[in-house]
Amino acid sequence: MSKSLIVSSFRTHIANQFVESFTEPANNVYYVFAGKHTDFSNTTPQPIDCVQTTVYDVYDSMVFGKRITSSDVKLMAPRVDWVANTVFAAYDSSNAMITTNFYVAVNATSNYYIFKCLDNAGNSVSTAAPDFTQTSADDEYYSTIDNYVWKYMYTVPVATWNKFVTSDFMPVVEDANVTGNAVSGAIDVIRVESGGSGYVALINNTFSATQISVGGDPTKFELPITASSNNDFYTNSLLYITAGTGAGQYKQITDYNAAFKRITVESAFSTSLSNTSVYEIGPAIQIVGNGDDAAARALVNTAANYSIYKIQILDRGLGYSYANLAIGANTGGVSNTAVLVPIFSPNGGHGSNVSIEIGATAVGLGLTFANNESGKIPTENDIRTIGILKDPLYANVVLTMNASSVSGTFTAGETVLQTNTSAVGVVTSFLGSTLLITNVDGDFTTGKVVTGGSSGATGNVHQFTISGQSKDFTTFDQRSRYTVQYISGTFQPDEPIYQSANILANGQFHSNDSNFFNLTDVKGVLNSGELIVGNTSLATANVTGSVVPDLVKYSGDIIYIENTANTISRSNTQSETIKIVLKF
Repeated sequence: MSKSLIVSSFRTHIANQFVESFTEPANNVYYVFAGKHTDFSNTTPQPIDCVQTTVYDVYDSMVFGKRITSSDVKLMAPRVDWVANTVFAAYDSSNAMITTNFYVAVNATSNYYIFKCLDNAGNSVSTAAPDFTQTSADDEYYSTIDNYVWKYMYTVPVATWNKFVTSDFMPVVEDANVTGNAVSGAIDVIRVESGGSGYVALINNTFSATQISVGGDPTKFELPITASSNNDFYTNSLLYITAGTGAGQYKQITDYNAAFKRITVESAFSTSLSNTSVYEIGPAIQIVGNGDDAAARALVNTAANYSIYKIQILDRGLGYSYANLAIGANTGGVSNTAVLVPIFSPNGGHGSNVSIEIGATAVGLGLTFANNESGKIPTENDIRTIGILKDPLYANVVLTMNASSVSGTFTAGETVLQTNTSAVGVVTSFLGSTLLITNVDGDFTTGKVVTGGSSGATGNVHQFTISGQSKDFTTFDQRSRYTVQYISGTFQPDEPIYQSANILANGQFHSNDSNFFNLTDVKGVLNSGELIVGNTSLATANVTGSVVPDLVKYSGDIIYIENTANTISRSNTQSETIKIVLKF
C-alpha cells in the first residue's frame, strides 16, 4: 500500500493564500455573520457539510453580518507559552517538529516575544525565560543560564495578541530584521548523542609573555611545565582564547613537541595574543560537508570520565545540508568515541520564513460587533450561530445620480459598472436620476461615474442606499423587514408567525422597532393587506409593506459555521468579540 504526505509548508501556503485574498487587487470579500435566534431543538448540533445546512438553513436563520478587513486576519500557529520547569523540544532538522513544543511565547507585558529552542541542554527543564532585551534580530543564538539556546523569531504587540490569541493558537507577525539576518544552511547546534570517554588532552591556563610567538614565530606557543610529556598529545586539538586579548579566536594545533612543551597552530592569530590571553585546549570538531566555514569545539566533563557534554559552536557557517563530523583530539586515552549529530538550519535559515518554520497552518479572525455599529446592525434578541460568508451579493441598492450628469437611459437587466471601484450590479429599474440595482458585487461609492454595459448610459453617483437605509457595504441586515398595522396583542421573540390567508407563508418573529416588524426563516410570501398571527401569543397585525433583506438570498459561499453552546444575548450597551480559527 502506498503512503503519502502533504507537508505542513504547503498547508501554511494555503493559509497564507487565504490571508492574501483580503488584500489582492481582485480581492475576495468576507463577512462574519450571526444568526439563529431561536433555540436548538435539543443539544447544540454539529454543523453538517451538506447543501441544506451550509446554504439554506444557515442563510434562512441569518440575522446580520460585518465585513472582515485585512487587519482582522492573521496567520496562526499552535500556542506554546514559556512555563518554568518545562522541558521544551530542541529544533532538529531530521525530525518532525510541528507537533512539538520547540518554540515559546514569553509574556513581557507590552509585547509577547517568540523564541525558537535550538538546544535544550540535553532535555533538561527550562528554568529561565528567554529575555528579548538580551538578544537581537541579528544574533546567531542566545543562551540562558539554564544552558538552553534560543533564537529570537518575532514580536507580537499585546493588542494584536489579545485580538487574535486563543487557548490553542497564537498570531504570527513576521520580523523583517530577523528574516534579513537569516543564514541559510547554518549549523547552529551539534547535538551530543553520547559523550564518549577519555578525552584527556585538556589545558586551561593564561599565557605569559615568554610563551607567545616563541622564537619570533607567531604560530608557536609554549605550554606550562605540567603539560603532557608525550609528543603530539595535543595535535589536532583546538587552542581557544576564552578571555583577555584575542578572546573568541581559535586555531587548530598541528604539532606538539613534548620536549619543549611547545605547540604549533595552523596559522597566526589575526589579533596577536598577550599575557592577558586566557586559553583552553580541548577537542576540535572537524566539520566536512557541502557548506563553508562552520567551526566548533567540544567541552569535556572531567568529573565524568572525561566525556564530551556539549559542543560550542564557534562559527555556524553557511550552505550546509549535510556534514560529517570528526573529533580532533589525542586518541590515546579515548576509550569510547563520542557520537555527535549536526543540526542544520531550515532552508533559508532560522527566521527566514517563520510561518513555515513554526507550522502556521491556521488563520485567525478577530472581529468585534461594536454595539449596533452606529445603527447598522440589530441589538435585539440573541444569536447561536456565527460563521463566515464569502462574496455575497447585495440585493436592493439604489443609486441616486446628479441629474445633470445623466447621459442616456439605463435599461432593465443590463449590467452597470463603476470603473473606479470595479463595483457592478444588474439594473432592476431606472427613473430619471434614480437607478435601482441588484446582484451588487463590490462597493459603489459617491462622486464616481457608473456606466451601463449595453446602453452606454452614464451618471455620477450622488448618494446611495441599501434596502432603503443610508449605510455602506461593511455590514448587512439579513432579516425580512415588514411594515405592519398592529391590531391586538404583543408578538413574542422567537415565536412562529403565519399568515391566516396562506398558512404556507410563515416565519420566526425576531423583533420589532419603530420602523419594522422583523422576521427570519420566512417561507412563502407574506402578502400586504392580509392578517399575520403569532403562533404562541396570538397577537395579530396586517402587513402594509416590506423591505427585502440586504443580501441576495443564498448568494456567495458560506465557508465556516459554528454553533455555540452559549447563547449570545445582544444589547445596545455591549460589544461581542468574535474569534475564529480556520485550520488548513
